[in-house]
Amino acid sequence: HPIAAALGRCQLQVLDKRNAEITAQVRRLNGRILDLPGLYEQGTRSDVERVYYAYNMLFIDEAEAGMSREACVKALRAEGVRATAYSYRLQHKCAIYKEYQWWHHLPTIPELPGSEQANQTAIKLPLFTSKVPELVDQYVKAFQKVWTHRKQLA
Repeated sequence: HPIAAALGRCQLQVLDKRNAEITAQVRRLNGRILDLPGLYEQGTRSDVERVYYAYNMLFIDEAEAGMSREACVKALRAEGVRATAYSYRLQHKCAIYKEYQWWHHLPTIPELPGSEQANQTAIKLPLFTSKVPELVDQYVKAFQKVWTHRKQLA
């Protein structure tokens, strides 16, 4: 559709700038909280430029953190952080890939190691699309407070 194409072209003109601003916001937050025990983000190879679409996704190792994902999210929410224990539908396990009527040759879908673990450990944070240093500071303080009191949450 011509209108959609025109809108898309306008958006593409600012895409690099927008991606850089969002990535900077994620780095401002994650750079200050990823030293907390058991808190991780998705790794990226050095030759890849990481961009973000909808969320700032973190992962918790419950044993290292000393608390469950559910307890962590509940405590973060109590501190004003818009955190969610995130779980997504594993596409490779959807029924359509096992239903013969949709395929000339039924695909063989391999197991995707780590996808179940990611679903069980993901914590979704909002993606800040503009500079909000006071909100980043609030989130950092909330994470630090929750980790300080994590033994009581276990």
